[in-house]
Amino acid sequence: MKKGYFSHQLCYNGILLNKHILYIENRKIVSALPFQREISLTTFCEGILIATKEGFCEKLKAFEKTLEIQLQENKLLSAGNAIVFNPLYNDYIAREGDNCELYSLISINWMTYRLSQDKLDIIRIL
Repeated sequence: MKKGYFSHQLCYNGILLNKHILYIENRKIVSALPFQREISLTTFCEGILIATKEGFCEKLKAFEKTLEIQLQENKLLSAGNAIVFNPLYNDYIAREGDNCELYSLISINWMTYRLSQDKLDIIRIL
């Protein structure tokens, strides 16, 4: 059954999308479409959704460390753009038709688009 995942921002296909729903069926990405209205079988996820190819879980700790360094070194870089420019994310960019893993960076201050209290908190959704 196709299920949608929605968040304020989505890192998918190597780009940062605002207010899109990522549709997944049997762990495979079906599509990403702009949010227009609430529909059934859509889950809202707090923070920034990060869609990756399978196997990213093995690189998650290194990804987090690199992301922290990126944000410390560039105080103007948003968390979403830091993800898109992260080399470990780029190695695991998920595209339509790929089996995927889905994560959420939940510690976002939406006034600054950076980490809330400089705390990196990523959870696995799928």
